[in-house]
Amino acid sequence: MSRLRLRRGRLVRLVILYLGALVAFVYLLGPFAWVILSSFMTRAEAMAVPPHWIPQEPTLDNYRVYFDPRALEGYREETRLTVGVVVREVPAALRNSTVVAFSVALINIILGAITAYPFARLQFPGRVPLLVLYLITRMVPGLALVLPLYLLMRQYQLLDNPLGLVVVYLTFTMPYTIWILKNYFQTIPRELEEAAYVDGATWRQAMVRVLLPVSLPGLITVGMFSFMASWGEFFYALLLTTTLRARTMPVEATFLIGELGTEYGFLMAASVLAIIPPLVLALLFQRVIIQGIAAGAVKG
Repeated sequence: MSRLRLRRGRLVRLVILYLGALVAFVYLLGPFAWVILSSFMTRAEAMAVPPHWIPQEPTLDNYRVYFDPRALEGYREETRLTVGVVVREVPAALRNSTVVAFSVALINIILGAITAYPFARLQFPGRVPLLVLYLITRMVPGLALVLPLYLLMRQYQLLDNPLGLVVVYLTFTMPYTIWILKNYFQTIPRELEEAAYVDGATWRQAMVRVLLPVSLPGLITVGMFSFMASWGEFFYALLLTTTLRARTMPVEATFLIGELGTEYGFLMAASVLAIIPPLVLALLFQRVIIQGIAAGAVKG
């Protein structure tokens, strides 16, 4: 009888565990699935009440217009006026997002490694308070920094400039990069560098030729984190850009929401196109990213 109760208890716990995993799966991937499915719906179907998941009249027109603007000819005038401008500007917006995100990722990898190395290998006065200070800077609400950042960008002529976005994004990605790389460097045995010192290498040579190659998973992890944080950032991109010179894809997509109505199908299609680059990179480097996060999180 006790064995039967034990088996029932295990079965109940297993059912609860799987139900919890299913709820978490739906909660996390439900919005993403809705965006993808809605991108294949017409405007009328996307606005249908009650809403439905499966497109009844699936169409590729929402994607076709981004590759062939002539596909808009059959739509109503309001749609052509709203979507036509965005379609012409999407390539430039994607280019701006790519340049900004890759620049932030590259700078995070280089400067983050140079900054994290002393914290991981040296003991100097103020080491711990300085590390804590880096994280404290991320506790300040972004809204509180808008005015000072705007004034600084205006003073140095970085408004509506991709370089200005890079500078701003570095302020909230670099602290995490330093912490992750510091922890990752601490998992690497010092004997590797000491062997390089015995061979006559300087600390810079030991870092570049020994430490950094071994730290590739950690470097890719912080690069991907910085890339994704910059690619999807909307708040500062909206406030600090005014023209297509620096406007990024998240901001450009909002122009599909106008006084003449929201073009839900085209908006969802633009969202899917914007998701593809970081999604592809995450799938390509998923094993390395998991390895880097795991190694960088176990050492304090």
